[in-house]
Amino acid sequence: MKKRIKMLMAASTMAILMVGCGGGQSPAAESVEEAVDTDAAAEDAPPAADELSAYEDPSSLPAYSYTGPEEYMDVISDYMIETNADDQSDVQIPFGIIVEKDETDPENITIYGSFNIDGYELRNTTLVASGGSRGSGAFHLKKADDGSVSVVDAELPEVDEDYPAVFAPVDGLYDRIVALSDEEISEARAEAIAGYVNTNGLNITQWQDYGWEPVPVANAPETPEEAQLYDYQSPLGYQMTYDLREFSLNASDGEDMFGKVEQDFTGTLMVVRKSESEEMDAALQAEAANANADDIAIEDAVIGDQLSCRRAEWNDELEDGRIFRYIGYAVPESDGILSILLETTYEEGGSEMSMSDLEDAFSDMVSSFSLSEP
Repeated sequence: MKKRIKMLMAASTMAILMVGCGGGQSPAAESVEEAVDTDAAAEDAPPAADELSAYEDPSSLPAYSYTGPEEYMDVISDYMIETNADDQSDVQIPFGIIVEKDETDPENITIYGSFNIDGYELRNTTLVASGGSRGSGAFHLKKADDGSVSVVDAELPEVDEDYPAVFAPVDGLYDRIVALSDEEISEARAEAIAGYVNTNGLNITQWQDYGWEPVPVANAPETPEEAQLYDYQSPLGYQMTYDLREFSLNASDGEDMFGKVEQDFTGTLMVVRKSESEEMDAALQAEAANANADDIAIEDAVIGDQLSCRRAEWNDELEDGRIFRYIGYAVPESDGILSILLETTYEEGGSEMSMSDLEDAFSDMVSSFSLSEP
C-alpha cells in the first residue's frame, strides 16, 4: 500500500519523482479513450472549438461538480474540495474509485475506496497539474429523512500502518484496495477531467503532468497548434514562450523550473531564479561553485531581443562517469540579477548531450526571453 502522497511541486521533489518514469507520455495517455462512456461519446460529437466557452482569465473557471452516475461521489468530491480550500490552483478536480459500500445504517453509511484530488492551472487550453494528493480510505456519510447526504467523517490514513484498521470491517477489503492498479486510477482521473470539461463546455483540450507530454481530453477537440505555445509571464519579472509538448513548468517560490519532456529522463532543465549576487559575474561564479567549478570563463552574450547579459559554461564530473553539464546566463534587471541555468546529465550509453546539444535544446526559449516592464 502506497502512502498518501502530498504532491507538492517543489523542484527537487519533482526531479526525483521523474526518475524511472519511462517515456515522455503520461501513464494515463494510453487509456484516456476508455475513460469516457463510449456510448455517450458516440451520441455526442465533440463540439467545435468556436462553440466552446473561452476563458481568458483562468480564475473564471467554474468549480468542479461531480455529474457522474456513482452514488455518493458528489458529496465526497465536494468534501475533498472544501477540505483543500487553501489550494491556490485555478480548479481542483477530485476523482475516486468506490470499492465497497456499507449502507446498513443510514446514520453511518461507509464508503470505501481510492480518493484523490489534483489542482490544475489553465495555460491556453491545457490544464497543467500543480499539486494534489493520492489516498485510500473510508468516508462516513449520513442520509437525512429527505434523502440528502452529508459527510460525517473521513478516514484517509497518511501512513501504511494505519490502512489495515480502516478496511478491517470488511473481510478481504484491504487486499482489494491494494489490488487497484495505477491504470485504473489513471482512467478514473482522465474520466473526471473529461467530465468536467465536457459538462461545462470548456475550451480545454488537454491536460499535463510535470515531465510528461500533454494528454488529450477525451471527446474534446484537438489542441490548435498555436495553443501548444504558452507565453509565460513570470512573477520573477520576465516572460518567455515555450512549447507545452516539449517542456513542462514547475513554478515555485522564487524559482521557475522548465523540464524537457523526454523518452528517458536525463534531468535536462532550465532553471530561472533571482540571484543573491548583485553583479552578473558574481552570480555566475556562485552557480558554478555549487557544481565545484570555480574557474570558469565568462563572456558577453545577447539573448532574446538584444538583451545583453553574461554567459559561462562548466561541467561537474562524477566518479561514476556521469557529467553534469551547465550553461549559465546572468541577466541584469530592475532590482538585481536573474540567473538562467541550463543543465543536463551526460552518461555514456544514455544521454550523451554535448554543450551545443544542451544549448540547442533551449534555443527557442532563450531567444524568446525578455524582461517584464517595471
